[in-house]
Amino acid sequence: MVRLEPQTVDLDRWPALAMPDGIGGHAAGEVAQALRRSTRDLGLRIDYPDSSAAGEYDAPVRIVLGNPSHFWARLATAGVLGLGESFMAGEWVTSDLGAAIAVLAPWIAANSDCAHPGERAYGREGRATPGGGRRRGGPVTVELEDSVPGALTSLYTDETMSTSGGVFASGARTRVRAEDGTDVVHLDAPTPPPRRGDLGDAQRRSADTLLTLAGVGPGSRALVATPGWGELPMRAAERGAHVRTMTASTERLSALGSRFAAAGLDDEISLFLGGPAEARGSVEAIVAVDPGVTAGFAGYAEVLTAADRVLTDGGRLVIAAVVSPERPKPAIVELAAWGSRYVSEAGPMVSWTDLVEAIERSPRLHLRGRVESTTHHAETVRLWSETFAHRGRDAAALGFDAVYRRMWAFHLAGLEAGLRGGWLESVQVVATAKCDLTRRDGSPTT
Repeated sequence: MVRLEPQTVDLDRWPALAMPDGIGGHAAGEVAQALRRSTRDLGLRIDYPDSSAAGEYDAPVRIVLGNPSHFWARLATAGVLGLGESFMAGEWVTSDLGAAIAVLAPWIAANSDCAHPGERAYGREGRATPGGGRRRGGPVTVELEDSVPGALTSLYTDETMSTSGGVFASGARTRVRAEDGTDVVHLDAPTPPPRRGDLGDAQRRSADTLLTLAGVGPGSRALVATPGWGELPMRAAERGAHVRTMTASTERLSALGSRFAAAGLDDEISLFLGGPAEARGSVEAIVAVDPGVTAGFAGYAEVLTAADRVLTDGGRLVIAAVVSPERPKPAIVELAAWGSRYVSEAGPMVSWTDLVEAIERSPRLHLRGRVESTTHHAETVRLWSETFAHRGRDAAALGFDAVYRRMWAFHLAGLEAGLRGGWLESVQVVATAKCDLTRRDGSPTT
């Protein structure tokens, strides 16, 4: 049985968590009745403070409400965003947050009595206006990297500090040729379920997979367009490649420089402050991990534009991305509304179709195939959640209060729910650069 302890919220620090005047009302009552009637169909049990309950005793998903009136009011006034804020405020708990979000978010997104801030923000198609840009005395620079502090990243990841999906050692691989002629490699779920101690090797295996797909080897010139906290460019340099990488964050620039120097790789890796748009020269390979995590579609567009410009003929571009299989599901759009307030302004995940169309519009790039590793990414996020929960005291010591910790737990659980529910897919996309039919001066080649 999950216990809900009394919680306090510092409203000076978290003003958005203040309840609006007039708690309750007709809409909140309608939401409460509708969800109670739906518990059996949803496989949900709701426990109330007075020891009453709704739903079957052995329901797969169980939530405990500490403040029902606030919970229902937040769903009515803010929808899925309110679900997340109610969790942050400590008004409900569950033993499996990812499963609870997987059940509740689609129901809330489909309920007419609940507010739909995501639909208002991004429209019915779930298209976001790309954000994350900033001006540095010139054109707007697109922020490709997440703005999560390194201290927080270290609390839930492994020693590599990688924030993309890992690739675990187990799990069968199948290869097929898609109707469009591209190759598709599918990684089955790892068995048995991996443990936290497996994360480091899984992230190194993921980085090696990306570099192999990109053809990075001894003597090759590689641009790592999103370095993360350093694991990917370091493994490229260890292969004997001449590596260039960049970051728009001064904090990350300092951390990366120190890490490269400590590994004795600062001569092999050229590090500069900026983005892919500022890359010069030519390279045989470009690797980018989650370039849309902060900037949305604009992040992918910047990487594709850089690849058009600097990839040599036959060079390879590899992008690791989390995408929507089709247009974003309503639950994803609504979760993005919560995420835009607390995590990133990028909006809903870019759809696979939009990414493919962007590659096809590129003057030089040709889509070759993809690796699908969604189940491995889901297991990665599950282990991140376990690690973060295990290190709660460390997080508190670093100044992340209880609300912040619940916020980050909700973010990770929402990502896992999307990956397990089929709302999101984790892919590594491979494209090659076709021969440029014009010289740099604009005259045709012979």
